[in-house]
Amino acid sequence: MSDRAAFVVSFSGPGVEAGRIDVRELAPALMSLGKLIDAANLATFGEKQPIKIEAKAVSEGSFEVWLEAISNGWSALNIFIDRPDVQHAKTLLEWIGLFSAPPGVGLITVYRFLRGKKPEKVLKAHANQFLIEMDGHQLLVPFDVMRLYQDIAVNKAFSQLISSVEGNNVNKIEFRPEGTPKSIPSLVLTKEDRISVSISEPTPVVVVDDTRRMALSIRSLAFQEGNKWRLFDGQNTITASIEDKEFIDRVDANVVRFAKGDVLICEVRTIQSQGTDGLKTEHTVIKVIEHKPAPTQIPLSFDPAAN
Repeated sequence: MSDRAAFVVSFSGPGVEAGRIDVRELAPALMSLGKLIDAANLATFGEKQPIKIEAKAVSEGSFEVWLEAISNGWSALNIFIDRPDVQHAKTLLEWIGLFSAPPGVGLITVYRFLRGKKPEKVLKAHANQFLIEMDGHQLLVPFDVMRLYQDIAVNKAFSQLISSVEGNNVNKIEFRPEGTPKSIPSLVLTKEDRISVSISEPTPVVVVDDTRRMALSIRSLAFQEGNKWRLFDGQNTITASIEDKEFIDRVDANVVRFAKGDVLICEVRTIQSQGTDGLKTEHTVIKVIEHKPAPTQIPLSFDPAAN
């Protein structure tokens, strides 16, 4: 069995005329809306309660799309075994803020309250709620909504959705449950909401910080300050910043010249950090210990006793 929550998305703006809209404006908005609902569903219910968004019908006037959020299977019902009055799909849309629901605090309300800033203080309140403070004001937030706010994938998806009103063609997106009059939207997104989702991502965490001696050959040089050199360690090509100022000064003064096959013996610092986009590796040459020119002659072993 399944539960459904039908709602209407309405687009308004100079680029929306006679019930028409450029598909290049519509498709990204609907896809980002789907990503937002998927990310919110995964953050709260996990992979066992899948949800999908289906276009139900298209209506004229500004531009409207009727959509249904559908939760399939008995597993979607199991999570509410002690709360039979609650529907999965409808509740999820309420937590996001696309549907209004008492006490009326959804994820988008939290975004607007904080306006792109991190809460100054978060306190555990009563009955699975949190109290967040910002600029002398307080907002009581349900536990499930707070969990959505903390989820990076949800934040990214909503940021993509709100980017739909950044251009000149669409300046407003309205949401309302099926059967609700056009004059009573449950949510209206405008360009002013863009600042609300300017959320800084978590600072990457350093997982490896290692300094060691390496032999490197030069693939390409960068003579502008701040540019990185491409170096080869015998197996892989790496990019590295050169922090040995004395060595750089000698290169700039043409005291040091390079030829194909030359090798630099260097002290190299490698920092690997883990962020929201995965692993990032940075190399820095702390000091160039020795410059070994490529061999130009075949080495021979001479016997000093020979005539």
